[in-house]
Amino acid sequence: MRIGIIGLGVISPYFLRAVDEDDQLELTAACDLDRAKLDRLPAGVATFTDHRELIASGLVDGVVVTLPNDLHAPVVAAALTAGIHVACEKPLTVAAADARELAAIAERTGSTLFTAFHRRYNSHVLALAARLPDRTRIERVVGRYHERIEEHTGNDRWYLDRDRCGGGCVIDNGPNALDALRQVVGELTLTDATIGDVRGGVEFCAELELRTGDGIPVTVELDWALPTGEVKDITVHLKDGSTVHADMLAGYEGFKSSLDHEYRGIMADFRSAVAAGPARIDDGPVVVELVEQAYRTARSKERRLRMPAKEPVGAHLVKLLFHRRDDRGMSLSPWGSRCVRAGDVHELVTTTDHPSAPGDRIDAVGFLGFAEFTRATVLERGDQLWLGERLIGVVVGFDECHAPNHYNVLIHSDRLLTAEDLDLSAGDLVVFKEST
Repeated sequence: MRIGIIGLGVISPYFLRAVDEDDQLELTAACDLDRAKLDRLPAGVATFTDHRELIASGLVDGVVVTLPNDLHAPVVAAALTAGIHVACEKPLTVAAADARELAAIAERTGSTLFTAFHRRYNSHVLALAARLPDRTRIERVVGRYHERIEEHTGNDRWYLDRDRCGGGCVIDNGPNALDALRQVVGELTLTDATIGDVRGGVEFCAELELRTGDGIPVTVELDWALPTGEVKDITVHLKDGSTVHADMLAGYEGFKSSLDHEYRGIMADFRSAVAAGPARIDDGPVVVELVEQAYRTARSKERRLRMPAKEPVGAHLVKLLFHRRDDRGMSLSPWGSRCVRAGDVHELVTTTDHPSAPGDRIDAVGFLGFAEFTRATVLERGDQLWLGERLIGVVVGFDECHAPNHYNVLIHSDRLLTAEDLDLSAGDLVVFKEST
């Protein structure tokens, strides 16, 4: 099969070597805006600076697309429409609607659409899938994809441009991590997603929560800010406490040395997909949909991982309280947060109850005292209350029975605590910190 490559960025050498080592493939054409990159290709390879000219040249049966993510949709669409088979580096597209449109074009024209997920060909992932224990024994599965992104992008700075990449680690590393897990445990449904360490609109870390069709929890941890090296693995946690593990990099000592056998797998499978014809359905749109759902969920949240939204704030005890009650009858306020001005005084109350809905009754309480806030802040459910190095408890909400004079700040603790239990003195400083 005659192969053309469109885009000669940082990942293209792995495709070029895979084509060169496959005796059923021949590199016949290449396209890039940088003429210097084209000049380094072997003699006899036709070169273009416009992908439309390559597609119209008649020199290729299939193309490999390794362009920035935002260009995948239009270039792949042009190739498929011309009847050319396409292997596209993940993610297939930035938007799920575009991925579905490419699948429709492929079905209409009979061309092969193939998304290149290289980790599905990793030797350790394949071995894990082959030896996976009975599913009834599995407690949960964790996939990790951690690296320092600057070590992997070379001169391709578009990875750090949200408009070009579509995001950060979720759309770049996420597809490989998700696809590898799908090869091991099957189809996945997203249940939650959180992003963080956002720089210029690009997230450098994320946590995705998913479930298999039979209810096995699956966690994906993504990180672009590892100090050095990389961690790429899958761990299957069993109900008996043991684990089954696949380290994708084990035995591949050189930097990115695992990629060569994976990209050979891509090109061999691409040939097989072309031979199979329209019967083969590409997984690219499914993974694009998962990524899009993850962004929709994560970007709607107030919280960002590794990004404190407020500074800790201190409050001095101005009056100590020492009593407990088991019939106090406080009522949980509907508000999840309250603004506090510098100098405001509010009452700190510990509880072992678990109020969650507005109006829930709080009876078991211990009183710490009244505290004056040193500066303005916003108190929120989930904030932690500290006395020095000791965690007293977590804010579960507010009772407003004394408003507008003051709030009762309700702090869940393992046992009811009062000023005497903590050996407090008037003037002592307690500190509210954002939860981590």
